[in-house]
Amino acid sequence: MGAVYFAEDPLGAWVEVFRKQMLIAEAEFAERMLFTVRLGRDVRVADLSSRRALGFGVTASLGADQDYGPSQRFATAALAAGFEGVRYLVRHDPAQKLFGIAIFGEPGAGGDWPPGSDEPLPHALVAEAQRAFGYRVVPSP
Repeated sequence: MGAVYFAEDPLGAWVEVFRKQMLIAEAEFAERMLFTVRLGRDVRVADLSSRRALGFGVTASLGADQDYGPSQRFATAALAAGFEGVRYLVRHDPAQKLFGIAIFGEPGAGGDWPPGSDEPLPHALVAEAQRAFGYRVVPSP
């Protein structure tokens, strides 16, 4: 099983891509794109951010641990239970206010997505990432 990862907010995508890399070279920033897609249908996802998920053994450590084994086992069980993905709190947001969505699929099946739009990372997103987390885009060496 593979997965494709999305964020509900561009800031969530930013923090999951750049993680703890607080200084980003302009060249790296310039080569990144923000991809937006509408799936065109409802997708049944297990919401790991719901308090009711505790009844299924979900705790905050499920997606926060360096060991991906437990989260991969949970994803396998969720798929077997009829879920097409999971909604979760992004790991690199200490405030736990940003959400990601992983949608299950066959590895390498990226061409199966509806058309989306690529756009350069907006400068407003850079400003928001700096204000919220302290990221900085700096001149390339």
